[in-house]
Amino acid sequence: MTFGKVLKDARTAQGLTLAQLAAATRIRSDYLAALEDEDFGALPERTFSRSFLQQYARELKLDPAPLLARFDERLPYTTMINYGHLDVTERRAAPVRPAQPGNMLLPLLLGGLLLLIGGGYLATRNHAMPETKTTTAAPPPVPTNVNLSVNSTPSGAKVYLDNRDLGYTPVQSFPVGSRKGAVLRVEYGGRMPFKQNVDLRTPRNLRVRLLPIGEGPSIMTDVATGQAQESLPVTLPKAPIKGVHLTFSADSWMRATARSGAVLYEGVVPSGSSKTFDAGVTIRAGNAGAVHVSVDGSPERSMGPAGQVATQTF
Repeated sequence: MTFGKVLKDARTAQGLTLAQLAAATRIRSDYLAALEDEDFGALPERTFSRSFLQQYARELKLDPAPLLARFDERLPYTTMINYGHLDVTERRAAPVRPAQPGNMLLPLLLGGLLLLIGGGYLATRNHAMPETKTTTAAPPPVPTNVNLSVNSTPSGAKVYLDNRDLGYTPVQSFPVGSRKGAVLRVEYGGRMPFKQNVDLRTPRNLRVRLLPIGEGPSIMTDVATGQAQESLPVTLPKAPIKGVHLTFSADSWMRATARSGAVLYEGVVPSGSSKTFDAGVTIRAGNAGAVHVSVDGSPERSMGPAGQVATQTF
């Protein structure tokens, strides 16, 4: 099955429209449609299209790894540098006819006279003009890409480079434009965000340790050199929602039962709604793929595949 068909089948199974997913992912709906149709001509450059595919798959609660592998098979990554073209035309010399002895005297005399005049002029010019040194400007550097890898503790943190969404950690060998300064930002619910300037003139392999809020700034380590660097000052994220927080991407029947067995809620919850319960609650959902659960501000996870019944205790 192609990656486009997997995306489209998952979206339709969850009862979502392209417009709803465009609002959730902040990706244009025509780009999402082009990913489903595998219409590469309607997509932006490969780097952005690959990032859009990863984000779209995660929004649909799909594993992006096999979809990215199929994308790479359809549109392999190549780095092309244009060195220009040199058009060389072979020229053949005309055959040289042997000179006649009687015709050589006049050309020799004229040639000698010209040499004397030219030598005198050059000697006078070099004596009158000071010696100057010429320098050749270096050619401008050719723009290239470098690979950026970002891992985090805990894993699954959101990664941004100059406000561009690179997906969730681990980010492995992501091709980015080579440049001296870029702003790397890594975020995870309930943890101190990380923000720092990074040098991307060479490939980088970075590991970010995101500390719990209140335990100090998060830290980035360069795996190659072992050099550690603290985060720049960042604005603290909003306090995470305590308890078991449910959001619904499509209509779904559900029942919430407390530890005591008392039914806290039962009914059909419309798309776009949310509900919060204390820890220890048991949730039974009729459309598991539409119910996304976050415990004490952790990243949301769906309860299961779309259209299936699932029961879990949180």
